[in-house]
Amino acid sequence: MMQQCEVAVVGGGPVGMLLAGELALHGVNVVVLETRTEVSDQPKAGTYHARAIQTLARRGILRFPRIEADHHEIIREPFQFAGYPWLTLRTRAVEGAVMIGLAQADLERALGERAVRLGATVRRGHTVTGVRQEHDRVELTVRAGAQTGTLRAEFAIGCDGARSVVRESGNFPTVEYPPTMRAMLATARLPHPEQMRPGWQPTPRGWTLLNLNRFGPSRIITFEFDGPEPDRHRPITPEEFGATVDRIVGHHVDLEELDNTSRFSDFSRLATEYRDGRLFLAGDAAHVHYPLGGQGLNTGLQDAVNLGWKLVSVLRGSADPALLDTYSTERHPVAAKVIENTRVQAMLMNPTTAYDPLRGFIRELLSCPDAHDRVADIINDNAVSYPTTPADREWVGQFFPNITVTTVDQGPRTVSDLLVAGRGVLLLDMARSGWDAYGAGLRHPLVDLVEVERLPDDLPCAVLIRPDGYVAWSGNQREEQGDSEAAGLVSALTFWFGTSTLPAEPASKG
Repeated sequence: MMQQCEVAVVGGGPVGMLLAGELALHGVNVVVLETRTEVSDQPKAGTYHARAIQTLARRGILRFPRIEADHHEIIREPFQFAGYPWLTLRTRAVEGAVMIGLAQADLERALGERAVRLGATVRRGHTVTGVRQEHDRVELTVRAGAQTGTLRAEFAIGCDGARSVVRESGNFPTVEYPPTMRAMLATARLPHPEQMRPGWQPTPRGWTLLNLNRFGPSRIITFEFDGPEPDRHRPITPEEFGATVDRIVGHHVDLEELDNTSRFSDFSRLATEYRDGRLFLAGDAAHVHYPLGGQGLNTGLQDAVNLGWKLVSVLRGSADPALLDTYSTERHPVAAKVIENTRVQAMLMNPTTAYDPLRGFIRELLSCPDAHDRVADIINDNAVSYPTTPADREWVGQFFPNITVTTVDQGPRTVSDLLVAGRGVLLLDMARSGWDAYGAGLRHPLVDLVEVERLPDDLPCAVLIRPDGYVAWSGNQREEQGDSEAAGLVSALTFWFGTSTLPAEPASKG
């Protein structure tokens, strides 16, 4: 049976579910197609870093106590780089946690429930077997049990992982880096925990990572660097896993109830473009890399939020479809840096003495505060900013801090509060003359005009914040505002959200 929707999301993992929720938040008719009939509890990603945490918090998906603190105050959390305890991650105190642990399955369930609650349709047990793009639509061939049908959509997004059918069906050239090592993951009970050291442990034969649970199954990962696994999909037996642990550790370790096994490597692949006409890639469909530092899912979640509101601008705000090209322009370099730093980490973890000079050099480099903080910000994505033009002012392309502002009509609100609705936010400093002369007349159905009593002196007197938290436009810091400022604001609104800037009452204010 032929069915239709505005956007088809192929793949119902956390990235696909978050993207579906972003679209449904604005009434977009979105359908998620997922092969699995239920959420898998297989241990996967479980570490979330600052920018992903901030992104989820700004939709109310994660909540933290409000901290009344200067937005320059920094909090820190010890971390690792290539398994070595060389990094301390940091973030602003008012943004929430530096890092949290949350099972991927739990996040997927929460995001799926949110997407459905907002109006998305989730079809489990539905496998996309083919994707065909035409000039005005995408047709997806879908198999559900013994039945096969067609779903027609205006846009289709591949959130379907490393073996993405959307990527294979479209024109998405990739750059690949072949594997050089092999790793295995499993859960098991350790009746004698003293036989194996917890945490990241290097030996001359490889590495182990043990997340010890003295009251249940522990998570164990092994890393060996004498070449890739010839058959990554070959089942892992208790004998093979136990022998590998013994070989790396250097003595026998008793393991019981082996479960949740999987293999991986340092294979990396990056799509050179994330858009092919009406087709898009997000998450592992666009970028695959060595899973070090908990960066993969964090990157995919930010892909979802970056693309979601831009599709809304085109579908609901009459924005030029060329806006969708900025998704690839902005997100591709982020994934390229992730692949770059994970490849470096793979080299650092290789126990062969040939890499001793590299280890010594990086360790010394990270002892320098500026270099250390730069690498830490790359790992947790606090270093992410988006391309600008020479005409853009200082704040454009930057992630706007979660300051508390005193709104004229609703009192104190944080930036995170203001972005929960997934709309743009135009902050206007009413203490500086000139803005109310024309600012109050600018309305857009996808942007909230928020009049505040006063912005901090180091900020412009007007800031247009995108739904993903990055600055689209900023005014100057002088009190006098002229027609050129108004024209710049209208131009930014039109590009990012569409042409509707006529005077009208806003959908919501503050």
